[in-house]
Amino acid sequence: MTQRLKTFLITGGVAVLTALAVVFVAGKVRHFRSDGEAGARVWFYDQNAKRLYPAPRDLIPPDGDNDNRVRAVVIGFQGMGNEASTLRIAYLEKYGPAFKELLERAQAAHAAKRPFGEKIPPQNSPDFQDNTLVKRPGEASWHAVSTEAARQIMAEWREWRGPAGQRPIISVPSIH
Repeated sequence: MTQRLKTFLITGGVAVLTALAVVFVAGKVRHFRSDGEAGARVWFYDQNAKRLYPAPRDLIPPDGDNDNRVRAVVIGFQGMGNEASTLRIAYLEKYGPAFKELLERAQAAHAAKRPFGEKIPPQNSPDFQDNTLVKRPGEASWHAVSTEAARQIMAEWREWRGPAGQRPIISVPSIH
């Protein structure tokens, strides 16, 4: 075999192995990016049925056209596990209709791998806080997060204690 042929075969082999490695690594990176929170769940609350249920983290409240199914911030207590009978709803959360539609359009564009040209306000912006609404379970009125009433609702659970004085912790549904 000539030296030139040997060099060609070695270079070709290295190129093929490098290309396979790049494809493998790119596939893993894409998997990790898209799978980072896949399966992550949060609590939602059906206000008509008065029951909690786990839902995908990326579900935008209210759930579908049903204004009665909203995100719930649920509190458990240290050492008591995630048993439903020991959990308490701190507050309920949803978005105003126009803001919810904006978030759904952004989510649809992302899912279709299309660019999204509209601006989504950051969480600490007045637009975001004026269009994110909270209330206690059983209350009729929703309060914009930017208001003092909402800030009080979102903070009061921190003072709650379990039956033996345990500190509160935010509960996340188990993934099965």
